[in-house]
Amino acid sequence: QHFRVLGLTFTNKAANEMVERLEDVPEIAERAFIGTLHSFCTEVLANRGKSVGVNGLPNIFDSYQDRKQALQDAVNSHPDLKRELNSELDAKKRSKRLDRWLKEIGEHKNNLVLPEMVEDERFQRLYAEYNDQLRASHALDFDDLLLRTYRLFEERPKIASFYRRQYRYICIDEAQDLNEAQYRVLCALCGADYFNVMMVGDPKQAIFMWNGAHPKYLDLFERDFHA
Repeated sequence: QHFRVLGLTFTNKAANEMVERLEDVPEIAERAFIGTLHSFCTEVLANRGKSVGVNGLPNIFDSYQDRKQALQDAVNSHPDLKRELNSELDAKKRSKRLDRWLKEIGEHKNNLVLPEMVEDERFQRLYAEYNDQLRASHALDFDDLLLRTYRLFEERPKIASFYRRQYRYICIDEAQDLNEAQYRVLCALCGADYFNVMMVGDPKQAIFMWNGAHPKYLDLFERDFHA
């Protein structure tokens, strides 16, 4: 068993730069996993995701248009939701409403909120129908990769333990870009006693706060990991 480093970041561009900088290191592919958190979650789910409904490599809807079409199909398959959407007579307004709903579903997933945890019954139904539509296409959206991996590590602690043994050290770059789901996935992976984690982040660069990112996770990391 090679000793392995888990090197994670949040954009493909940053991950590719990390890979390029390390390509002269002997046997780097055996010694380290370098990639985005999403690509790590994809690998975990492909190999171990059966208990959270993922069989083999998931079909990932990473394009916005694919996700929006899945939501449109979900709405069309439910008479009440279809009626509500079609009450907007203007096509542009209908499209905007779908955008708003999709954004809201993404926010729920980024906060690890499942449909059954949503109080608003109408929105709970919309969110569940959207997930059913993804399932019918054997697909996950980008936010599902984190949500399912979090559930997997929480519900199957032995799987989290397997990855802790596989990766002796975890290094996270651009950590000011962490959001709730990403931070909780890391906490679930590490469990209560694993502290071999190094984060590099600059709160001053947290200007975009895209996708629920927040520099507060740097402070939480210091607290939770005694960093």
